[in-house]
Amino acid sequence: MRRNVIVWVLLILSALILYLFSNDTVTLALLVALIAALPASYALLRLTAGKVELELKDAGLKDEHRLFELSFKNKGVIPVALVETMAQCTNLRTGETESFAINKSLGPNGTKTANLEIIPGHAGRYELSVSSAVVRDPLGIWKRKIEFDGHEGVTIMPELFVMNIVPAGVSAMPESDAESAKVRGSVSGDMIDIKEYVPGDPVRNIHWKLSEKLDKPLVRVLGSPVSDQYLIILDNPAELAHDPAALDTVAAVYASLIHTLRLNDIICHTGWTDPDTGRAVIRRVADESEEAAAADEYLAVPAYMPSAFSRISRDIADARYAHVVIVSSHIPRNMDVLANGCNVTILKYGDHGSFTEGSITVVGFQAPTYKSDTAGMEI
Repeated sequence: MRRNVIVWVLLILSALILYLFSNDTVTLALLVALIAALPASYALLRLTAGKVELELKDAGLKDEHRLFELSFKNKGVIPVALVETMAQCTNLRTGETESFAINKSLGPNGTKTANLEIIPGHAGRYELSVSSAVVRDPLGIWKRKIEFDGHEGVTIMPELFVMNIVPAGVSAMPESDAESAKVRGSVSGDMIDIKEYVPGDPVRNIHWKLSEKLDKPLVRVLGSPVSDQYLIILDNPAELAHDPAALDTVAAVYASLIHTLRLNDIICHTGWTDPDTGRAVIRRVADESEEAAAADEYLAVPAYMPSAFSRISRDIADARYAHVVIVSSHIPRNMDVLANGCNVTILKYGDHGSFTEGSITVVGFQAPTYKSDTAGMEI
């Protein structure tokens, strides 16, 4: 814009000098025309700037690339000289950012589109937005800002794999008890209801005293909390923020554990730190849509945020879970808060092997071998 102003000032000065030396009608007309062009260009900007609208939408996949479409629409009958926009696509988890400069001129009632092609490098929540948008006048001297706050997002999942795990207590659960696996009790085997006996109910669950008293067979309905008392926590790995490949590995283990539990019809709760409030976010995952919704959230948490495990542990201390699994790059402090009354498994990035101390088990995994490192663990 500054260059255009300088050029236009030089043109007017040149026309003025010509007129002073020649003092004829032609040079006077040229000088007047150059001077009059300035307010005319500004007036056109005022008339056209408010007629421009932008629209951003997801255009789907092309091979392994993600396509977005930015549309420019002129709702007026006066041509728009130039619309300048700057779009940014940011991986909220890794912080990687890619910028796009798109400039379009528009005819009367015209519409033009620009395709933005995103090549996801790492897992995370990608958010595309227009960071700036302005309309230029025909001379390129003035500009008017376009108000546009639209954005589009897409979650790129890490490579999911079905983990070879042994859910503690589930393998030994009688088939008839497994039918009540989605009913929560405080301890596995708690009686949560009484019902009349029907063929197929386990004889061992018959409530003999109550059956004799009421003169009809009644059976205990037992809750099995293992299926819906798993809490899977993603502890923020700030020390890995500089290493997107390591972040992918941590995300792959976390997402795959949730995925594996869901495939086995085991309800779990997931937890991570809310980037805005710093408090724990706890989400229930029982089906595919809840799994996807949770991924949209935890893959949008910036990796550079410091670990807030102590805050998470305080937030969930009053809840009761049969087993807490923490995916992290370190062993969190204050483990006794969660280990009080439940089993805890820490899946720790950067180590090999595993060990158990009391009710806490640490399983190490590394980038090249994380699938085999986590195989066969009991949770």
